[in-house]
Formats: sequence, C-alpha cells, structure tokens
Amino acid sequence: MVKNGKTKKKYHKPTKPQHHSSPPAAQEDKPITVKTLPADLVLEILFRTPVKSLVRCNCVCKSWFALIHHPTFVKMHLDFNSSRKDKQLICRSPEQTLISLISLVKPPVILLNINKYFTDRPNYPRKINFTDFSKNMVLAGSVNGIVCLSHYEEMSERFVALWNPSIRYWKPVGLVGPKSWKNMSVGLGFDAVRKDYKIICIVPETRRENVVWSRIEIYSANKGSWENVDEKGIIPFWPRPDLRHCNFIVKGVPYWVGIDVGPGNEISSILGKIDPCTGLYKKVMYPHHVKNKSTWVHPVNMRDSVAAVIQFPGEYPSGMIDLYLLDENNNKWTKMYSIWPLSSGHVFERLRIPQCFSTGEIVIETWIGNENNSSDLFLGICDPRTNVVHHNNEIEELNPYWYESYSHVESLVCVKGMVQIGKEHKDKRDNLKTKNW
Repeated sequence: MVKNGKTKKKYHKPTKPQHHSSPPAAQEDKPITVKTLPADLVLEILFRTPVKSLVRCNCVCKSWFALIHHPTFVKMHLDFNSSRKDKQLICRSPEQTLISLISLVKPPVILLNINKYFTDRPNYPRKINFTDFSKNMVLAGSVNGIVCLSHYEEMSERFVALWNPSIRYWKPVGLVGPKSWKNMSVGLGFDAVRKDYKIICIVPETRRENVVWSRIEIYSANKGSWENVDEKGIIPFWPRPDLRHCNFIVKGVPYWVGIDVGPGNEISSILGKIDPCTGLYKKVMYPHHVKNKSTWVHPVNMRDSVAAVIQFPGEYPSGMIDLYLLDENNNKWTKMYSIWPLSSGHVFERLRIPQCFSTGEIVIETWIGNENNSSDLFLGICDPRTNVVHHNNEIEELNPYWYESYSHVESLVCVKGMVQIGKEHKDKRDNLKTKNW
C-alpha cells in the first residue's frame, strides 16, 4: 500500500528462541586435556635452570618446593653445573666494594654491592649480622657454591663465615679462645668422604729461634665445632704474610704459597696444602727451572688442576713464560706451554700472572707507568695456545683483586646451621642456630 508516495514496510513478528533441554551432540563441551611433560624431562630442565630461577620456583607448588630442597636434587643440580667447562670466578673489587662473578663467555654478574645495599651505621650492633660483616670481609675460598669469608677489621680474629650468595644464606663461625688467631690465613676444604665443608686456618707461631712454624685449626660444618688438632697440627710452614687466605682450591683441597722450614732450618718458597679429610699438611715443590733475578713462579688453579706459571725462566732475563701442570698421582710436573712472544703492543717488564680462567686463558697484569697508580695498570687475557693477548673491557672496569678470586659454581647447597640473610635475629623465639651470635 502506498500512502503519500511512501511504501509501508511490513512488520514481521520476531520468532522466539527455541530452548532445548539438552544440547545437540555437536555442541557438547569437549573435556579439556592438559598434556604434562614426563618427569624425567622436567628434571632435566630443572637441572639446567639457574639457581636464582629455582629459588623463585619455590612458590609454584608444594611438590616443587619439596623437590628443589631435596638433598638428591641439590646434589644432581650441583653435579650438572660442576661439569660445565665455563665455570665462573667469584672475585672482590675493593675500590667499588663489589662481589662479582666473571667469565669470558658471558657478561659479569654483580652478586653483592656492599655500599649500595648496606649503609654504614654509627652504632655497631651487639649481635653479628651479614650487613655489618660484609663491610670488610675477605673471600677465602669457594667449594660447591659455598664461599668462605674472613675479616680484616673489627671481626678479625673473632669470626669467619660460610656463605652461599646464590640462595642468600650464611653462617658465622666464632674463633674459640684463649688461643691466638693473629695473622691467621684462612682456606676452605671439602671432605668428600664425610660430605663435610671444613674451614682450615693456618696460624703462624714462633716455636724456635728464628724459625717460623704454624698450627692448624679445622672447623667441621657437620659437627658445628672446631676439631681438636693437637701437636700433630704443628707444621714447618709459614703462609705468605700479605695474603690472609689460601691462594686457590683444587678438588676441594686448599693450597697456600708460603715458606717451608727444611732440614738445618733451610728456608725455601713452596706450595703447601692441607688435606681436609685427614688434616695433614703436605708440601709441593715447584717444577725444576733455571732461575735469574727476574724469575717468578705463580701457582694457579687451571681447569681444576694445580698449575705453575714460571715467568722469565732461564740463565738470563727474557720474556718467556712456561706453564706446567702437576700430576697429583705421581707428583710430577709436565710442561704444557711456552708462551713467547706475547701478541700485544705493550712491553711486559713488570709482569704478574695472578689467575687463570676455567677455559684455559691466563690473566696478565703489568703497568704502563706508575705501579702504584691503578689507572696505569694494563689488564690482558692471554690464550696460551696462541700467545694472543686481548682486552675485556667489562672485566677491566670491575678492576677485580685477582689474588682474592676463586673458581665458583652456583648451587643450592645449604650448610648445616645456615640462616637466611636479614633474618638472623628476627625470630622472637629462641633460635638455636643464632643463640651464640
């Protein structure tokens, strides 16, 4: 019908929706299935997961929490990471008050910025805590992710400590009196038979006229006490006085550079080690070489073996560097490399080789100008297989103290008696772990 020239639209009544008592088979909800990974594959993934990420996984569920803290998993995770060839070095940078992990295959990782997180407090607390201990602490060794700490200020001759920086747990250990701990040198060992971490202290004592001897003190983490080392612990060895810690650790055994008192009170520079299983001292003689006034020996840990870098050997001073490895089974040295000439534009006159990376490269330090000026220090990384010296700007900026650096692997290991950093004295109840702190 047309009205006023417009067509009238026809109205259609909307149809009511039909409600079915049961949906068609095609519209039925299908059950949702979640595909889970095999347990063995999950374990393989977790073994390769960094400790920092595993700590976060504690909150995933109770079963993961129980797994991550289970001793078997902790050991398997440690074994996997210990087998890696690119182990890092843990080191201290005194000028920047940093504790860092460094390697040549990845950027440095800052574990602890002491000045940033721990400010000075005017009143020294009566109860010990990591905040104040860290101010003047000294790295004294690393085994299976456990770091041994000493001190050179207020707590010197009072406390040493064990610390796992990956999980942020630590344990201070008091030095028992009335013995003197003056000028002690601290190292860390691992008793593989008893699965026991041991703090080993060599304390110099003058027992005879003009002859320096030392006594051995050993702390057992399993027992939570200092072992009774009597007169058999007196050794004819004096650790290097300017270093208050062991030089390096190989297969859980700490080594010190020092002076040996031989027959007829003859004094010679040697390498000494303390077996953490037996507590016995053994001296290691350097490889035979011709000496001159410029010859110097630098013992280091190279790929978990004892190595000796002999600088400028020969009848006359030269630029030659020889690298030897020790076969601990027969106590014989084998020359691995003779490094010369070094591929660099610098003249290496005042040279020192304080450290070695797990990948085989050695650290070379020399001074272009003033030896007391850190800005004149030249840091090079040398590959002994090619004699090529190259720079690493990231490591150079940290300016690490190489004589206080150790091969380190991150782990979940928690030594008996350790407590979480920052919670040492927050428990209102009597805490047996911290009652003597």
